[in-house]
Amino acid sequence: MAGHARGVYDAAQGSVRFLEVLLRPAVCALVALFFVPSPAPAATQEEDYVAARDAAIASIKKVEAKNPDADVSKTDRKALADLEKRLQAIIGPLAVKPYLAKGKIAIETLSDNEVGGGGLDALRFGKDGDGPNVYVTTEGLLARWIAKPADWWTTKRKTPPSTDEALANPEFYTFAVGEDAAFSQTAELPIKKPAGADAALAKLGGWAQDIGPNPSQVVIVALRKGGKVYIASETAKQHKGIPACEIVWKEAGRKADALFKKYQESAAKDEKIFNAYTAEQEKGDKDYRACYADRLPKEAFFPALLKEAQEIADRFGGE
Repeated sequence: MAGHARGVYDAAQGSVRFLEVLLRPAVCALVALFFVPSPAPAATQEEDYVAARDAAIASIKKVEAKNPDADVSKTDRKALADLEKRLQAIIGPLAVKPYLAKGKIAIETLSDNEVGGGGLDALRFGKDGDGPNVYVTTEGLLARWIAKPADWWTTKRKTPPSTDEALANPEFYTFAVGEDAAFSQTAELPIKKPAGADAALAKLGGWAQDIGPNPSQVVIVALRKGGKVYIASETAKQHKGIPACEIVWKEAGRKADALFKKYQESAAKDEKIFNAYTAEQEKGDKDYRACYADRLPKEAFFPALLKEAQEIADRFGGE
């Protein structure tokens, strides 16, 4: 019996091994069918744009390194045209009046040797000149741009600011959308978020290359909505000066002029006097802006100015 049982067992084992050999290819095929490794995700349009931009910048930099006087304008224009098409595919058209439907790339050049480089990766919707315009980018592209070290944040912190922190910083606008002047904030305008917006803010200020009161004030509205960031700017029609604050600036100017006179009397050699002169001007500018921001809500024209800013923000409620 034991021998018979052993023979049956051996026969069964042989059958099992035979089935294993027979079925192994089929099992392997099924395993391969259900466990095919997923292909690596394709690069996003934003990643493609960033790669193309960086490659173009590196190419132009290489040419300029060999010959600083090289004319790279043709290469620059061609690269910008390509990048503009990529941004238009990412951001799309804009259906908000009074802006143009099709945007143009905000970056003016990819050359480090020219003014206008390093700007925001965005499309600018608007006519040339002082009319209403809005820069549109994505939260992803903006986060990448903010992460690059720049003076507007590295002098005050070790890590890059968040998107909302950046939009709240007046210096951000000088680096992001300023063309040939700095943005100086005069006051904040407490607007409400338009429908569907994740965040919104408004600022009153001016573009200038000098300090002090600037009669050419603009309203800047920045908001986040649906993964995009909008930075709208136009002339502040309801802005007016505040006499009490003008006096603050004039008094600072009087003190600064007296210091500058002393500096001239030293045959322009006493740097301490010159530094005091500069410090007095800067203090006067700071005091003037503090005065304006404090008094603005109490001024008769403030409701109209706030309404102006709110109407700009509300344009994007249906976008």
